[in-house]
Amino acid sequence: MTLDFRTKLLMTVVISLVLLFGNLQGNYPILGLIVTFLPYVFLLLERKVSKAVKGVGLMIFALVLQYYAGLHAFRGIGASFVLFFSIIVLRMGPGLAMGEYSLLTTSMSDLVASLKKMKFPDSLIIPLSVMFRFFYTVKEDYRQIKEAMYLQGLVTSQFFRHPLRMIEYRFVPLLMCLSRTADDVSISAMTRGMAVGQARSSISKSRLSLLDYFWMLFMLVILVLMIWS
Repeated sequence: MTLDFRTKLLMTVVISLVLLFGNLQGNYPILGLIVTFLPYVFLLLERKVSKAVKGVGLMIFALVLQYYAGLHAFRGIGASFVLFFSIIVLRMGPGLAMGEYSLLTTSMSDLVASLKKMKFPDSLIIPLSVMFRFFYTVKEDYRQIKEAMYLQGLVTSQFFRHPLRMIEYRFVPLLMCLSRTADDVSISAMTRGMAVGQARSSISKSRLSLLDYFWMLFMLVILVLMIWS
């Protein structure tokens, strides 16, 4: 299911806002459950099975804890801690999952094209695009460093036996990669013609489909119900 970034951004904001206030869950519990598990359905449709299963399992675990805490199965400090944990997970987890889905399923060219359609200024689009490219590249570099350490037998269980080697072999290459990546990303932005106040072409065509309009309407209905409740 392909959605425009504008739709995914709206869904991320609305789901986070609605669940954070908590009015919808109290007045429309079925709808609240649908909104809670909706981001994990999107992750599952994108074949992010591991993330979706872990997220659903965490949500169910938090719901069970909240249910038993409501039945006074826990008392005192334990009840307060259980309620705090379950509320944090249920109200913040789906929003974070929807944001992760939006980033995982949106290419940088699609992101820039959508932000252009939303009339964002170039002074904001350029730093955002450079920042996202930077963090993605750093993540890949860090994964390769971990794989190289694993081949040398430097796994996490060896940290207390060789702490200095673990720190040196992990963070020194990472710092060198950070310096190189910062220069590469800046040069990439310049070669792509990303400059403030200058028009540029793009291979991405940001268009809203019927599916986008459906989910936008659904999010607006949820937002109205939250305000009404």
